[in-house]
Amino acid sequence: MKSDFDWGRVSLLPSAPYSIRDESRAYVLGLAFERQQGVHAVGGDRRRDFDAWPGELAFTSPDVEMFSESGSGGEYLALHVQCAALGLKRGSPLAVPRAVFRGDRRAVLLGKQLRRSMLASHPQPQVIEDQAMELLDHGLSLLALPRRAPGGYEHDRQAHARVLEYIDAGIDGPLSLDEIARVAGMPVLRLLRSFSIATGSTPHAYVTERRMQRARALLGATDDPIADIAACCGFTHQSHLGAVFKDRLGLSPRQYRVLAGRS
Repeated sequence: MKSDFDWGRVSLLPSAPYSIRDESRAYVLGLAFERQQGVHAVGGDRRRDFDAWPGELAFTSPDVEMFSESGSGGEYLALHVQCAALGLKRGSPLAVPRAVFRGDRRAVLLGKQLRRSMLASHPQPQVIEDQAMELLDHGLSLLALPRRAPGGYEHDRQAHARVLEYIDAGIDGPLSLDEIARVAGMPVLRLLRSFSIATGSTPHAYVTERRMQRARALLGATDDPIADIAACCGFTHQSHLGAVFKDRLGLSPRQYRVLAGRS
């Protein structure tokens, strides 16, 4: 799903396996909605394993060769912005070939707003363009800040990885904050701060997002009753699933199923 503008393109990429090699003439901003793992190589460097988490915002300068491959993929929002739109000359990359920011709450919020507009039954190009530019402006403001050495809660990454895996394994049932904190091996208040810094979302918001992502996958791939999908994704009832879809996507589950090609 994509929208084209004079200054570039906005694409909402699905959660699916992929293998790409690209040397874009555009400046690329990407925001991950889901965790995805695979291998990649930046600027002709050797291939390395990567583990991109939800909430990661990545910038790639023009003319930087990028290879990326994942056996599972993950929903991803990408903005390709022509150099001229940023006041750059052709062949004049920004200060770094690629930069990644984690857990910026403003970027996550803007990205979700843009996703909602792109998935609308009747997308409005001007709204999509305005929201894309707002996300780009925010991203560029982050890039302009002095780069800080990793710190704060960076050492909690292994604990966060356990949490992400625990949530995915138990998405069909209740997931309490106390139990999530136990899995992380930290007090609840520490978890709330640390997890938000790592992903740009609270644990509760992240759990709801994962339940919705699972429901979207089932709505698009099966003809199962919506009530059954709600139950197997951990929603308390079908109306709970409907309320989350309306709030986050602006669609009912039934409308989303039609959009996904299964009426």
